[in-house]
Amino acid sequence: MPAEFSSIQAAVSAIGRGEVVIVVDAEDRENEGDFICAAEKATPEMINFMLRGLGDFCMAVLPETCERLDLKPLVDSNTTQLETAFLTPLDHKSSRTGITAQERSATVQAIVNPASNVSEFVRPGHVHLLLAKEGGVLRRAGHTEAAVDLTRMAGLQPGGVLCEILNQSGNRASRDELLEIATTHSLEIISIEELIAHRRLSEKLVSRTASATLPTRHGDFQIIAFDVMFEDQEPIALVMGNPSESKQAPLVRMHSSCFTGDLIQSLRCDCGDQLQMALETIGQEGCGVLVYLPQEGRGIGLREKIKAYGLQDNGFDTVEANHALGYKADMRDYGIGIQILKDLGLSHVRLLTNNPKKAEAFNLRGFDLHVIDQVPILPPVNEHNAHYLATKRDKLGHRLPSDPE
Repeated sequence: MPAEFSSIQAAVSAIGRGEVVIVVDAEDRENEGDFICAAEKATPEMINFMLRGLGDFCMAVLPETCERLDLKPLVDSNTTQLETAFLTPLDHKSSRTGITAQERSATVQAIVNPASNVSEFVRPGHVHLLLAKEGGVLRRAGHTEAAVDLTRMAGLQPGGVLCEILNQSGNRASRDELLEIATTHSLEIISIEELIAHRRLSEKLVSRTASATLPTRHGDFQIIAFDVMFEDQEPIALVMGNPSESKQAPLVRMHSSCFTGDLIQSLRCDCGDQLQMALETIGQEGCGVLVYLPQEGRGIGLREKIKAYGLQDNGFDTVEANHALGYKADMRDYGIGIQILKDLGLSHVRLLTNNPKKAEAFNLRGFDLHVIDQVPILPPVNEHNAHYLATKRDKLGHRLPSDPE
């Protein structure tokens, strides 16, 4: 059994060769693995293999296919938990019943063919169609979107075939069972989470939308607003000097928003102190970047963070509170921040952070942006955040002011 999942590139290459891969979504979502292959390469043999998954046999398509083939939603009001967008099921007109692997192969290959039209199909059929969101897994972290993304990334027509994988008892196959299936059949296996991270790094998703000078008590900055393709967020960069031309790797702070700490100076955390200390340090050096990312509460949002605060009032630590609410200890992603730094022309940085894992994330993600030094920001401890900081040290690997150099 493999110890790790495959790389995204390995899965894309396999899709391009006409092979089946396994895609797993988050354990706190469906916690499900699907067989996926490219529709235009879906032979009867591949479909026959995928049907061993025992789940629903479906095909994911984009809106342009829906328009070409006059596909409609199955229901007027979608009340499913994850809003899975089922469409008119089809069979190719050459089918007798549409249920065989040969007939399903003919149907999906005809659907994905951009030259096909409405007259080539009968309805209802046996190929269940799913509408994928434009933007793929960056907009919805589902198997539907992953199937389209993988085929598009492989240079094929954007349409994928998928089938959920059940175990012999009829339940969803576990992670260990999925890994065993991948090993037995020599299949690549990936997670949607890693596909999202890969796309956020490998595709240019950020663009500048506005900029202006911004005088502050720490010096004069240029403030730049960015738009993020397919996402409803507007990260900000504060740039001092000419960091892309600096002989020394510039100071960089990747700061996630904290309304309570940054704006109203809450004593429950050290975020506001870190923000001000980072700006002060950059100001003293006269060169650097602070990227402000809308990732409140380590990525869970302000409302959920306040719920976590309520749990902490009752004895939970910050990690336990996140877990109790159904979240990971840290949900943040720095892919967009890294793209902003690349847009600013940086390749080497000195990272202002107390979190060694943040520095590792930069160097390990293959984006030609290297952390050559981790510069700690060590604000004072107070009676309200001492336990919070100790938890960050003991469970998340952060540094504390009292830690030895």
